[in-house]
Amino acid sequence: MIRFQVIAPKHMPNKGRVLDAIRNALQDTVSEGHRFISRYPPQTLTKSGYIRTMTLGRSWSSRVVQLGDRMEGIVGSNSNMAPYNRYVQGKMSERARIFSGTGWENADTLKANMESELPRRVQEAVKSAL
Repeated sequence: MIRFQVIAPKHMPNKGRVLDAIRNALQDTVSEGHRFISRYPPQTLTKSGYIRTMTLGRSWSSRVVQLGDRMEGIVGSNSNMAPYNRYVQGKMSERARIFSGTGWENADTLKANMESELPRRVQEAVKSAL
């Protein structure tokens, strides 16, 4: 599970517009993260007869929670639905070697992408709201 928190300053002009803009930036970021991590790479073991069920992709979800001036964006996977997900898409330290180099994105890359994208989006959103 990847979590990001954004805390808005208590006193600012156009606070309602700014909070809405920040929430939209956070929602865009976690939605993009959700699409990124739930995308399937091309199937490489085509002769095995295995047919993908798409369960791993469906196990990922995202949401934004707001409590006053605090907002939290979450991208996570339901381990009850896909208990093997950490071996396929988990942190590099948890992944099974068989999945290295197969094109599956992982939680480390997701976190790095979101860490670089979120501050830029929030800054742009606040600028446009003021």
